[in-house]
Amino acid sequence: MWAAVGCRNDKGRSVKERPFFFVLPAGATLRGNNPPAAGCPRCATALCGSGAPNRRGSPPSSRSCGRRHSRSGGGRSSRPTRENRNPREYMEEYNGDRTRRKESVGYREPKKIAVYSDTEVEVDPETGVEKPKRLEDKTVDVAKVVTNLPKKIVRNSVAFLFGGEMTITAEDSNDGICEFKKVYKRKLKMQSVLKEFARKVLSETKAAIVFYPVTKNDGKSQLKVKILSTPKDSNVECEFYPHFDEDDDMDGFLYKYNAEVNGRTCECVKIYTKDVIYSGIMDGVWQVKKIKNRFGKIPVVYAEVDCPDWEDVANLIDKKEMRLSRLSDTNDYFSEPILKTYGLANLPSKETVGKELNFSMEVDSDTGTSYHGDADYLAWQQSCESVTLELNQLDDAIHSGASSPDLSINKLMGLGNLSGTSRRFMLIDAEIKATEQMEIFGPVVQRTVAIVQAGMANITHTKYASQLNDNYIEVEFGSILPQDLAEELKNLETASQFNSKETIIKNSPYTDDVEAELNRKKNDEKETAQNNSLIGATF
Repeated sequence: MWAAVGCRNDKGRSVKERPFFFVLPAGATLRGNNPPAAGCPRCATALCGSGAPNRRGSPPSSRSCGRRHSRSGGGRSSRPTRENRNPREYMEEYNGDRTRRKESVGYREPKKIAVYSDTEVEVDPETGVEKPKRLEDKTVDVAKVVTNLPKKIVRNSVAFLFGGEMTITAEDSNDGICEFKKVYKRKLKMQSVLKEFARKVLSETKAAIVFYPVTKNDGKSQLKVKILSTPKDSNVECEFYPHFDEDDDMDGFLYKYNAEVNGRTCECVKIYTKDVIYSGIMDGVWQVKKIKNRFGKIPVVYAEVDCPDWEDVANLIDKKEMRLSRLSDTNDYFSEPILKTYGLANLPSKETVGKELNFSMEVDSDTGTSYHGDADYLAWQQSCESVTLELNQLDDAIHSGASSPDLSINKLMGLGNLSGTSRRFMLIDAEIKATEQMEIFGPVVQRTVAIVQAGMANITHTKYASQLNDNYIEVEFGSILPQDLAEELKNLETASQFNSKETIIKNSPYTDDVEAELNRKKNDEKETAQNNSLIGATF
């Protein structure tokens, strides 16, 4: 059994540093980022507070329970904790922060420029020569150009995963399935939920979806859904850890957060199991409430990845942003025209119409030759070609390395009128990446379907329980790529010589309901046959 038993509340420690303790089965460990620090790291024997006895009754002297552990011991086990992962750092980088790596533009330091006086002089102690007096150095901020490439990479990945049309099919079409479609598609808006969930996982490396029932004023229950992820405010606590058994099935889930109780902020914990949900509130002492899990299964969907979606090209992004920042600094210094004048000249003001430069005529006293001043612009011998080449190569390497297509307007303008097959070949790398990521998000979709099925059958739509429990429901997402309708209809026309009418109607882009479309087609054929028979009888 999982049960909340205590919380160490050492003075001087922040809320984030106060681990929550609970009893776990023998051999159980937590999976997730930075799991609670108390207890043996190998078998998760709980250490219930400072100086408190552990589950075996002996006082804890260290993080270890004193047992020897082998890599292939018996009992239940879970996947190893993923080390060196900080979802908050990933989230901040996703939102524009650039301090996760020393090579990022966030670590560019301001430049110091030596300033010398135009009027004051000082004597050089080494040479005894007078020179302009050095004043306090001037600090100049440097450019820190930050692109939205991490967001763009994640956005493209999410679009290829869940951006297409969502279709729900079932083995038996009945009233229960119609209600399921209304709940899943309209009330819960699961396509939007899955998009947000994928965005959180790919940018923060972990997230969870929690389903729960609420009772309305009329006494009826309905399902609700929320996403657990890293909060934007670092002072807000939101920690969650799943637990997996030896068959890699989730048999427990812990959610720790803060909530207002009796006018003050308290630590709260929820522990989900298949049969029971424990709710704990730290209000001086832990108050634990135990309620039945009406879903009949853990109403949580959890997913994680090793690193954010842009991690493979993070160094290239740093290189591009650093190059753009230096280019911006250079342009700030040298892009404006600089006029060089030789001799004395009266420069016109910017309001002068018909501007001209006047140079006084001078006569050389030795030779008697007349001369005058002159002016021209200082030419900047910049190397734009090498910078342009470097930026273009970085763009190609970033999008290719992240398997994320560059869909900027400049790239799309020169494509012309391509067929649907040509477009797919151009974006095949992104589709390959999407199929790989569906290894993670495919089970996520299946689990959301199973949880909503269970919630409707056991809580909100019990009269459809038999129709929902004994039915196989599948949710699929179409392609985000635009369709070439003319090409598809031409292919269907050719295929009609070999395939049945039902197959052609099913694959038509204009078909919403295959069964209804077949019935309408039969009625049209009957009407046509009747009209033809009447015309023949008249003649």
